Amino acid sequence: MDYPPWLPQPVNTHQGRLLAIARCVHQLHYREVQHLEKGRVRTFDNLCVGPLQLAAEVLHRSGFTVYSDEIQRFSSFVCDPADFETVAKAKAARDLDRELVRTAVIRLSEEGFGATEEIDWLAWQLRAEG
Repeated sequence: MDYPPWLPQPVNTHQGRLLAIARCVHQLHYREVQHLEKGRVRTFDNLCVGPLQLAAEVLHRSGFTVYSDEIQRFSSFVCDPADFETVAKAKAARDLDRELVRTAVIRLSEEGFGATEEIDWLAWQLRAEG
C-alpha cells in the first residue's frame, strides 16, 4: 500500500500506533455537541460499538482521554494534539497491552466508521506482519 508522500510517514511502533489512534479520533470523531448542563462541549461519542469503543478504551487507558458519562460512551481529550507525544511516552501508554493497541488500529481501519490514511496504512502493515 502506497502512502501519500505529502503526509508524515506513520511510525509502526507501539507509541506510533497510539499516536495514530489519538490523531484519528481527534480529527474524525471529536465533535462539539450541546450538553444539557455544560453547554457546548467537545466529545468523542464511541456509539458503544466495536471499533470506536475499543479505540475509546485504548485512549482512556493510555491517558489521552477521560470518560464523561457512567456508561463510558462519551469521552474528552485531556490535552491538545500538540501534547499527544508526551502522553504517548508516559508510563500508562507504555504499559498498555500492545496486542490491544494493534487490534484497535486494525479494527478502526476495517469496520467502516472512518479512519485516517495513517490508520489505514498502519493496519495494512500490521496485517502483513501477521
